[in-house]
Amino acid sequence: MWLSALNGFWQVLLAGLLLGSGLPILFALGVKSIAWANGDLPDRPANPAGKVLAGVLFGIVVLAVLLGLSYIVAHGFGY
Repeated sequence: MWLSALNGFWQVLLAGLLLGSGLPILFALGVKSIAWANGDLPDRPANPAGKVLAGVLFGIVVLAVLLGLSYIVAHGFGY
C-alpha cells in the first residue's frame, strides 16, 4: 500500500518539476542566452551561439505549450 502511494508521489513530483518549474527555467535560460549573444553579460563577450541556443530553448518551451494545448483540446472533443 505504501509503495503504490510513493509510486504515485514520485510521478506527480517529476511532472511538477518538469512542467511546473522546468519550462520557466528553460525560458529564463533562453533570455540569458539572448543577453549572451548581444554581449550584455558582464563577464562574457558577445557570442552568436547564444542566439542559436535561445532559439532551441524557446522552441522547446513553445512545443511544450502547444502539446499541452492540443491535449486539452483533444480531451474537450472526447478523443
